Amino acid sequence: MRQEFDPVTQQLVQSMINHVNRSTGVIASGKLPISVQHTSFYVYCSPNERRQCHENLKGLQAAGLLKCHWHPRVLEEFETLKQIDIPSGKRLLEELGVRSRAEIVAYANSTLRNLRCGVDWIDYKIKEISERWRAGAKYLLLGPEHIEEVVIGFTVAKKIASEPIAGRCLEALSIDWFGSPNTIAENARVIALICQSQLHSKVIELDAKDQLASIGICENSPLIQVHGAVHLNCTNGTSIDASSHPVVAMAVESVESLSLREGRPLDYVLTMEDPVCYQRYVHQVQDNGLVLYVGAFPTKKFLRLYKALVDQLGADVPLFHWGDIDLGGFRSLLSLQNKIKNREIKPFQMGAENMRSPSAEARPLQVQKLRKIAYGCEGAVRQVLAELLELPEERRLESSQRQMPIQAPLCALDLSAKLDARQA
Repeated sequence: MRQEFDPVTQQLVQSMINHVNRSTGVIASGKLPISVQHTSFYVYCSPNERRQCHENLKGLQAAGLLKCHWHPRVLEEFETLKQIDIPSGKRLLEELGVRSRAEIVAYANSTLRNLRCGVDWIDYKIKEISERWRAGAKYLLLGPEHIEEVVIGFTVAKKIASEPIAGRCLEALSIDWFGSPNTIAENARVIALICQSQLHSKVIELDAKDQLASIGICENSPLIQVHGAVHLNCTNGTSIDASSHPVVAMAVESVESLSLREGRPLDYVLTMEDPVCYQRYVHQVQDNGLVLYVGAFPTKKFLRLYKALVDQLGADVPLFHWGDIDLGGFRSLLSLQNKIKNREIKPFQMGAENMRSPSAEARPLQVQKLRKIAYGCEGAVRQVLAELLELPEERRLESSQRQMPIQAPLCALDLSAKLDARQA
C-alpha cells in the first residue's frame, strides 16, 4: 500500500481492499458496512482515533475512491460511520498500489505447477495448496502472497527426496542449495509445513528446528556418533571397529547397520541429546557401555539403526536416554521407545533431582503436554514425569543438561541402590 495511515484508517482501508480484491477477480464496486461484525476495530476505537480516521478518509473521498455514509447525530459530539461505498474496486487497488489477488493467485499456482517433480508426497502437497489458494483460502498460515517462501520449502523437499544430506549441517545445506547460510533457518517453519508428512509423529509439537532435525537437517552435522564396542557396517561394504577409536562419527546415510563385537557383550546402551554433554561423557567415562549421540531429534535412519542394534542385545542389557529436561528431551526418548516396544528405555539424569539452577531465559516446562505424555506411558518415564509435574510452579522450568556432572548410568544405579539400602 503506497500511503501510510493511522492504525484505524489502515485497517479500514485494508477491509475495503479485502472486500473488492478476491481470488476470483476484482469486484467492480461494493459497500462495506461498519459494524461490530465487520469493523470492530473502528466501533471500539477512541474518539480521538475516530476523528483522525475521518480526517484521512476525507482525502480518499475527495479523490473519488470511496464515499462515506454517516449515522444521524443524536447524543454524540462526532460523526460515526455507517457504511463506505467503493465506486470502483479496480481504481481503488490501482491508486493504493495493491496487486489484484487474482493475479497473485494465478502467478502462485503457475509457479506451484512448475514445482511438480513426480515424488508422490511432494506433488500431493502441491495439489493440496493449489486447491486451497484457488478457493480463496490459505493453506494453514500460507497464502499465495507467500509463494517465495513456499518455493524454498518445496526446493528443500525435493532435495531431501533426491540426494543424501551426507553429514552436512543446516548452514552447509543452505549454502549448497540456496547460496546463503541463513535461508533454511529463516524459512524453517514453512519448510516444516511443506515436509509435514515426512516428520516423525512425536516431533509435530516441537519447534521447527527440531522438526527439521527429524528429517536430518540439523544445526550441527547430522552424524551418527558412536563410542563403544560395535562395528559400523558401511553401505560401501567396509566395516569400522568403533572400539579402536575414542569416537567414530559418520554420515548416517553411509551406515548400513551396527553390529556387536563377538565375545564382548555391552553393559548398557546410552543415547544422548546434547553434543557438548556427549563429548564430555566419552572423554571422562571409560567402561563397556555403548554411547550414541542422537542430536536434537533422532532421524528415521537413526531409529532403524537403533532398533536393529537393540534386537541383537541380551534382555539384561539396560537402555538409557539422557536428554534435556523439556518437551523435546522426552519426545526424543519416546521416539526411541516406540521403535522398540518390547524393551524399556529409562530416562537418565532427567528427573526432578537433576534440575539445574534456572537461567534468566529459562522457559516454563510445557506442563499440559508433559502431563499428556505421562498419561500415555508407564514405567520409569511416567514416574520421572510425575515427579517433575509435582514440583512448585517456580521450579518447573526447562533445564539443559550441558553442564551436568558426568556419571555413567550403572554407577548412578549402584549409588542409588546403596543409598536405598542405608535408608532401609
